[in-house]
Amino acid sequence: MKKINFLNWRLILICTCLVFSIIAVSYKVISVQIEDSLFLKNEGKKRYIKYRTINPVRGTIYDRNNTPLAVSIINYDLYALSGLNTNRFLKLKDAISIQDEILIDGSFSKKTLLKKGLTLDEQKTINELHFNNIEIEIRHSRHYPLGDQIAPLIGFYGKDRAQEGIEKSYDSVLSGKNGKQKYYTNAKQKIISKPIEVIKTIQGQDIQLTIDSTIQFYAYKYLVEAISNNKAKAGTVLVFDNKNGEILAIASYPSYNPNNPNREIQKNRALIEAYELGSVLKPIVFSKAIDKKIFSPDKHIEIPRRLELGNTIITDPKIYEKLTPKEIVAYSSQVGASKIALKLGYEDLKNNYYSFGFTKPISINFPSAAFGLMNAKETVSDRELASLGYGYGLKVSPFQLTAAYSTFANNGIRKEFKLLMNDEVTSQRVISESSARHTLEALQKVVKIGTGKKADIVGFTEGGKTGTVHRTVSGAGYADDLYRASFVGITPLSEDSLTIFVSIEDPGLNAYSGGMIAAPLFAEIAESSLNYLGFIEDE
Repeated sequence: MKKINFLNWRLILICTCLVFSIIAVSYKVISVQIEDSLFLKNEGKKRYIKYRTINPVRGTIYDRNNTPLAVSIINYDLYALSGLNTNRFLKLKDAISIQDEILIDGSFSKKTLLKKGLTLDEQKTINELHFNNIEIEIRHSRHYPLGDQIAPLIGFYGKDRAQEGIEKSYDSVLSGKNGKQKYYTNAKQKIISKPIEVIKTIQGQDIQLTIDSTIQFYAYKYLVEAISNNKAKAGTVLVFDNKNGEILAIASYPSYNPNNPNREIQKNRALIEAYELGSVLKPIVFSKAIDKKIFSPDKHIEIPRRLELGNTIITDPKIYEKLTPKEIVAYSSQVGASKIALKLGYEDLKNNYYSFGFTKPISINFPSAAFGLMNAKETVSDRELASLGYGYGLKVSPFQLTAAYSTFANNGIRKEFKLLMNDEVTSQRVISESSARHTLEALQKVVKIGTGKKADIVGFTEGGKTGTVHRTVSGAGYADDLYRASFVGITPLSEDSLTIFVSIEDPGLNAYSGGMIAAPLFAEIAESSLNYLGFIEDE
């Protein structure tokens, strides 16, 4: 009897194990089937669902007065989706104008553009039809109201995203965040539905520049006229507000139309070029020499007819015999400037150029902005030192020079000029108030009795400096018949003032000097800008 019970217990155990094994196997089979089914289902959904990126509205670029300089325009385009039949397509054509070139045989097999740039009335008409298999898609385009007047500064945004200028340097701010649209597609990955899910975009931020579009207009207008009248090739204008440390205009020619899809990009010569500017650097050297009391600003210095420095002989077009340092600046004496530089010495001259911001990054965010270049050495010859004193051997960008001259208007304090309204303006003293005042008096003499008489503005005080240099040709040194004529000036000579830089490249007529070519351009831009800003005549 006990043996039989033992056998029954073993049988029960075996049967129990068998039952549990069957249950386990069955569970696994069922779970695999469910998992595989879900996997395949999900894979199928993946194959029949498509995501499309939605570009956000790009931020607007404004000038200081909220005039748009770059704005995104929303366009609405009509698309036929796969499955739209002939009957409904013909009804669409009766309702709105659709180009006749679009052909259909039975129904559309893929997403097809029917019309770009729908009007509000056309959108309303289409929506009233309540058709499936059509879609109105939003498209953003970029528009630049000032066109070529400001293109080298603003740049543009196109098919290849942000290109050049402010559009590029502030792309991360202007861009915003992409959204997504979810669609059903057929086996060939062609869209067959309207969006079934939308993740909204985050619009880009607006930015406001210190640029004044009216002054920008004056700068570009008169620059183009001067280049045309003098049969020149290129030019640059900058207008700075000295008191507030703000940039009011940056014009560069040749320019281009940023609204033209076939635009040919032109560089911003004011910001990405650095070159020798010649005599416009003499006041920078003068200010340091006065600051260090090497010379008295109104005490005469002997000016020899010839200054021999090694194998180099430096002369002036006129014989002066004696000039004060201020008169050296006014008449742009090469001999006098050389004597000042030699007396100042290489270390002080070099460090002075550095303190005025030369060979350093500029204060605004702009792609490929020029630093400038000075071939700094442990020692230089007297000839090299003299040439540095009258503007050769040092490459400076127009932006750097304009900012440097504002130091004289700001009582010896150099400011880091801003282009964005919400940026801060930093500053530091580089020369004394006394030196700045004497330099302004020297610049005023340039216009009254010196090389810059054509820069005179009726009703206003002004001071500035002419510059004329031979342009360099790659691999060939200085060209005898290629010139760059410049003028940089400050007006009015009061607490509130503008610093204006103008430069004309390769004038084609006999006149090619800064005094003849650039000074009149300065006067035109200055007079129009001062009147527009409401300055009261001070002379």
